[in-house]
Amino acid sequence: MASQGTSSPKIHVLAFPVPGQGHITPMMHLCKKIAARDGFTVSFVNVDSLHDEMIKHWRAPPNTDLRLVSIPLSWKIPHGLDAHTLTHLGEFFKATTEMIPALEHLVSKLSLEISPVRCIISDYFFFWTQDVADKFGIPRIVLWPGSTAWTTIEYHIPELIAGGHKLVADESVVGIIKGLGPLHQADVPLYLQADDHLWAEYSVQRVPYIRKASCVLVNSFYDLEPEASDFMAAELRKGGTEFLSVGPMFLLDEQTSEIGPTNVVLRNEDDECLRWLDKQEKASVLYISFGSIAVVTVEQFEELAVGLEAIGKPFLWVLRPELLIGNPVEKYKEFCERTSKQGFTVSWAPQLRVLKHPSIAAHLSHCGWNSVLESISNGVPLMCWPWGAEQNTNAKLVIHDWKIGAGFARGANGLIGRGDIEKTLREVMDGERGKQMKDTVEVLKCKARKAVESGGRSAASLDGFLKGLSSQ
Repeated sequence: MASQGTSSPKIHVLAFPVPGQGHITPMMHLCKKIAARDGFTVSFVNVDSLHDEMIKHWRAPPNTDLRLVSIPLSWKIPHGLDAHTLTHLGEFFKATTEMIPALEHLVSKLSLEISPVRCIISDYFFFWTQDVADKFGIPRIVLWPGSTAWTTIEYHIPELIAGGHKLVADESVVGIIKGLGPLHQADVPLYLQADDHLWAEYSVQRVPYIRKASCVLVNSFYDLEPEASDFMAAELRKGGTEFLSVGPMFLLDEQTSEIGPTNVVLRNEDDECLRWLDKQEKASVLYISFGSIAVVTVEQFEELAVGLEAIGKPFLWVLRPELLIGNPVEKYKEFCERTSKQGFTVSWAPQLRVLKHPSIAAHLSHCGWNSVLESISNGVPLMCWPWGAEQNTNAKLVIHDWKIGAGFARGANGLIGRGDIEKTLREVMDGERGKQMKDTVEVLKCKARKAVESGGRSAASLDGFLKGLSSQ
């Protein structure tokens, strides 16, 4: 119950991320930063199946008022969004609107039990939470969990679809997206290229809601994407909505916690890989992770395995049980036995600590935005293997705009061959191109860390936002 006799109850923030590892992570880092501030309390909302899994790994941050709560959803996704969900996005997000009555009930309940909910911070893709916020007469703050470039693409969705850019991925330039450099249709997020009528309707429906929010917080930093940031800030300012780059959000956590940032996990992390890394030479190890959702075929797995073995470099590979389609256990075992002296495999890694380890030389990644930001912030070059969502857009930024990564060539059947894999791995691990990428990403690393330091642009933006909440 709310304490009695206090003249000014804490500012109660309700946070509601999309139920996926890549969306929960930045929201939790943000909430930990908010909850560590005097006068704030945070209720972090998850769907029931994910909440039940998350509390198994939950460690409440010390000296903060942050609690986990849940509401029911018919889709059961204990590890967050999965490959099935991503191929049925329209159905999934339509199902999430079932949660509107439950969220309204939760806001009322928490307001009575703790203190009145003063604002809702919700993921951009849960646009309907604006209607809930309006019902209670409180502001909604949008958390954008990806790049600023992604916000500009989403902002132009009605024009993209009207122009016929939704389904065709060719090499013609999409010239209608302002705030970005040259963009090809193949760089438009993969989920906008899918033939999903429900998702297309949902996409057009959610865009205008960004103008109804009081503020948009983006998990990026200004110096990484100044043109896109300036465009979006100017556009949204016309309607009275603030647009603030406040990332990298995991570094905000690092500024708050005495032990540094910790992963927001829905799986058991294997710390043994850190002890293995301790035994490796400096800047010698290739870290491989396809994130929490992507899957690969047996044929693709074998091509990557052969290319990896050919370069002979030590590697740390996150091999989730469901990563390989069909989960052929023998293929895993054979590979692990053959490479036992070369590499180390885990089902899930403590990625923030891995990327910070001095033995890591490069990161072969699916290019989820959290992984991109974490690599940049630790000065680690990327090898881009995008799988879904907006990961292809992120890869374009990494390779062509920022020049801190390399890509792989896909064959006509979509397969990346062992020859190209070996060639790219050698270029990045041993070649001049890899050295140039390392030098460039080190510059961005310094800018990322400066952004969240006291007086840095992200830190100042977040501080101003929280002071604004305090004064309401």
